[in-house]
Amino acid sequence: MSTVDLYLRAATRDNTERSYQAAVRHFEVDWGGLLPASSDTIARYLADNAEAFSINTLQQRLAALANWHQAHGFPDPTKTQVVRKVLKGIRTLHPTQEKQARPLQLEQIGQLVHWLDGAIAAAQVAQRQADLFWRPAFYLLSLP
Repeated sequence: MSTVDLYLRAATRDNTERSYQAAVRHFEVDWGGLLPASSDTIARYLADNAEAFSINTLQQRLAALANWHQAHGFPDPTKTQVVRKVLKGIRTLHPTQEKQARPLQLEQIGQLVHWLDGAIAAAQVAQRQADLFWRPAFYLLSLP
């Protein structure tokens, strides 16, 4: 494997590749679309799946179809005005509220500050300079 191939392979995560393959398979097998596709076909695909999938899923499916077209040397039909307008219409008629994390309360922020101060002090006592820069942020992810 050449270094170029190595870097090209590293540019796309395995999860992304599997997700794109599943999206293309859905388009071709489950929905019955043909590739390469026209912008009208992509627009119909979006409209037919508007109620079944979230807007984020539809956007991921579009990204997969765009990737397929680009990888095979075809013009990308997902960037046309008709596809963008259909997606905008779906967003308008099927609004979804994004899930948001609850904000931290002042008491929780105080606990975090206290914990970080302790971690920094322990690192200074042990003269672990690396811990002063990256470990406290890492441990934040594992706090209850």
